[in-house]
Amino acid sequence: MECPDCGGSQISREVGPGWSPSTRLVDVFVDLEEGDGITLHRQCWTCGWHEDREIAVTEIEAEHGDPETVAHQQRLTELVNELEAIEDTETLKAIHRDVRQRQSTDVAATDTGDGE
Repeated sequence: MECPDCGGSQISREVGPGWSPSTRLVDVFVDLEEGDGITLHRQCWTCGWHEDREIAVTEIEAEHGDPETVAHQQRLTELVNELEAIEDTETLKAIHRDVRQRQSTDVAATDTGDGE
């Protein structure tokens, strides 16, 4: 970015209030909620020009992808969290055996046409 007054390239950008000076603007935007606002401060270190821009979030639109894919990922996350909480190795081995048995049963049922 060039300074609009002197054409220099020594421009710093900071966000505020409530954000550390090293916070990247994109990180601030991701954390904002509807109705929140930030101040973007830009300053030229060559000539002293500076500008404060007030930015207010009026609406947030988010796409979460295919609902079935999102629900599937949420179930996987829940399962992983539950498995990570299990400390007994034998219990984990039993769960693993059960999952493999179910998978082989499902494959066999699909191959014979008995599955849905």
